[in-house]
Amino acid sequence: MTFKETLSQLSSLAKGMSLLYIEDEELIRNNIALFLQTIFTDVEVASNGIEALRLYQEKKFDIVVTDIFMPEMNGITVVQKIKKINPQQSVIITSACEESTYLLELINLGVTQFLLKPIKTEQVINILNEVVTNIYNQRKVDECNNNLKQELIHQTALLEQYKEIVDISTIVTQTDIEGSIIYANEAFCKISGYCPKEVISRNHNILRHPDMSSEFYKNLWETILNKQTWHGTIKNIDKDGKTYINNSTIKPILDEFDNIINFISISHNVTELHDLNDEIWHTQHEMLSLLGEVGETRSLETGNHVRRVAKYAKLLGELYGLEDEQIKMLYSATPMHDIGKIGIPDSILLKPEKLDPQEYETMKTHSKIGYTILKESHRPLLQAAAIIAHEHHERWDGTGYPNKIAGEEIHIYGRIVALADVFDALSYGRVYKQAWSLEKIIEFISNERAKQFDPKLVDIFLDNIESFKEISLKFKD
Repeated sequence: MTFKETLSQLSSLAKGMSLLYIEDEELIRNNIALFLQTIFTDVEVASNGIEALRLYQEKKFDIVVTDIFMPEMNGITVVQKIKKINPQQSVIITSACEESTYLLELINLGVTQFLLKPIKTEQVINILNEVVTNIYNQRKVDECNNNLKQELIHQTALLEQYKEIVDISTIVTQTDIEGSIIYANEAFCKISGYCPKEVISRNHNILRHPDMSSEFYKNLWETILNKQTWHGTIKNIDKDGKTYINNSTIKPILDEFDNIINFISISHNVTELHDLNDEIWHTQHEMLSLLGEVGETRSLETGNHVRRVAKYAKLLGELYGLEDEQIKMLYSATPMHDIGKIGIPDSILLKPEKLDPQEYETMKTHSKIGYTILKESHRPLLQAAAIIAHEHHERWDGTGYPNKIAGEEIHIYGRIVALADVFDALSYGRVYKQAWSLEKIIEFISNERAKQFDPKLVDIFLDNIESFKEISLKFKD
């Protein structure tokens, strides 16, 4: 940087800065003071140490420039007293070479800038530029730090308010990496019945409901240990043994190295909503069961037929491994499997003898009639009922009706109800036939494995035949 550039930078950075200049020799003092006043906004001049300390105690200075040898109080003593007031004070010493014996003591006081007499303009400019630049940069750092501090205070205050809102409105727990509770808010204590002392350092297992499987919690832990957020519904049990249901979000909290510190769980109590949904579901199930029973009465069947088929279907769905929601849907929709029979003439529906080919073709239309009745609904339950009504007479080998689809093209609901319906139809007498013995039914179903019925479902059925017998006896006509 050229001398001109250095001087320009010094003048720019020194705006607004103040300087105290201490020199006992009048000629030097006046000349240097005039020069300093062209650079600094505020320059005070003192002819000795005592005067300088009085000025220093009255106001703050950014820079102090002082000679060493002065009457009444030398520069070293002045620096000592100033440093006691402000240890960070920037000081420049003007000295002659023979005063070097004092330099070590000044360095120990934190003085690092020296101007050798006789003072040269270029030297003054360079030293002042270095000191002023340091002061300017430090001010920028302090300003930045202060802004960050204020922002941190502001953000901390906001976070405290957010935390307060969350604590008031939601159930919050904090869990360590091992699954032990390290924090539980008031809302948690209120719904669980436990006070904080009873749950801190204990595992969440104290809330575990017997309906919740080990597989459920295994999947939950795999998710959060993989540093992913888990969302879902958890059924819990409170201190008094009562059930409550939470809709929960569990998030891993990570440190700066991406390691898991702990887990935060935020939950909402949805027990009432769940109970309401359950009530709606049971109402829908009851209505569909009643409609199914009404349809069966036209063909002189009892209402127990639809109850049994629904129970068989539910059991098959569970053993097959369907999800809980699918099983509920299947169980509630199955009673509508033959609703299309309401469109079949009594002369065919109630005929005690075997149907002729034309009559049989008419009877087969009940699957399409049922589907047509139900298919326009957008309700998932009625959509499931439409599928069952449409496909429960399809065959695994593709020779069924109405669409001759085969294998897994047939919806699992249709495949399950096909087996359940035939088992019940063979177990009980109809207007056109007598009931079969269990041995004969087992033989028939075994022979139809991979023909009429899904082979996997047949295997499940035969392996659990006693459970199906129990349902048949419990709801017998």
